[in-house]
Amino acid sequence: MRLAPLERALVNNPVRRWLLRGTVEWLWRAAAVPELPRVLEVGCGQGDGVREIVRLFRPQALDALDVDAAQLARARQRLGSQPGTVVRLLAADVERIPAPDGHYDGVFALATLHHVPGWRTALREIRRVLRPGGLFLFEELSRELFFTTPVLGPLLRWLTVHPWEQMFSLAEWRQALEEAGLSVQVWRVRRVPGWVHGVARAC
Repeated sequence: MRLAPLERALVNNPVRRWLLRGTVEWLWRAAAVPELPRVLEVGCGQGDGVREIVRLFRPQALDALDVDAAQLARARQRLGSQPGTVVRLLAADVERIPAPDGHYDGVFALATLHHVPGWRTALREIRRVLRPGGLFLFEELSRELFFTTPVLGPLLRWLTVHPWEQMFSLAEWRQALEEAGLSVQVWRVRRVPGWVHGVARAC
């Protein structure tokens, strides 16, 4: 799903970059792994997540995909070279990841899959491209955030476009992870209802 112009402006702002930095730092501490040599970020946007992943996880190779051509163009302009890491930006759909089975040591989804109507298919694809024991590191926004938070929820529903009818609850998200073969290792619900961070391991 491509972002509406207003939502693109929201995710490309300095506040989101600051939040993203804290999210990836938390995932780095939670994962507690010495290295993830080959990684993928799905829904990379303008590349802010790529920078933080490279800074902390120091992969040898990082693929980043997005379906939004405008966001990929911004990422190409903003990222430049990343010392020590070969970065590839790909125009691709998370429901059809262009990689062989077991290709990655880690996959990152940073507030991405709640935009995807076929998010269950996306989770199965993420599991497919992860090696056994590989990590899925995620930040997600669930239905609770948009529909139970008194002020923020209505504001976000007004400002953004999402596949509301297909959006998952926290319980559905966790259950779907396990059903896809991704065993939850660390799970943290933030103070804002429906905002979750976690690490799952490919079974």
